[in-house]
Amino acid sequence: MSAETDLFAALSASAALAAIVGTKIYPDAIPEDKAPPAVVYQRANTSHVTTVHSAAPIAEEVRFSITAWAKTRAAATGAADAVADALVAVGHTPGDRADGIDQETGLLATTLDVDWFHVL
Repeated sequence: MSAETDLFAALSASAALAAIVGTKIYPDAIPEDKAPPAVVYQRANTSHVTTVHSAAPIAEEVRFSITAWAKTRAAATGAADAVADALVAVGHTPGDRADGIDQETGLLATTLDVDWFHVL
């Protein structure tokens, strides 16, 4: 399994997040045929973990950027709060949090970053 698979499983298991976005949790971008609210995640960075006995990685530290997209600030914030709770439920503490807007679509966003330790 990959770190992305583990993250998707954690987000999909959240009843609170499902109440807001349903099953609309996607890697990279919201598909054009899907309407917000939705959550999008991306791998922002990867650091490999090795041991003194081998140069082959045994794990990786992954930084994910997870964005909740919605038509209102309240919906984007609520979805991001549910994402944060889902991360905490599986032992990961969200880090940076920022709000934004897509000027072209008018959609509002709340983005969380989280560091994810994944054993290979």
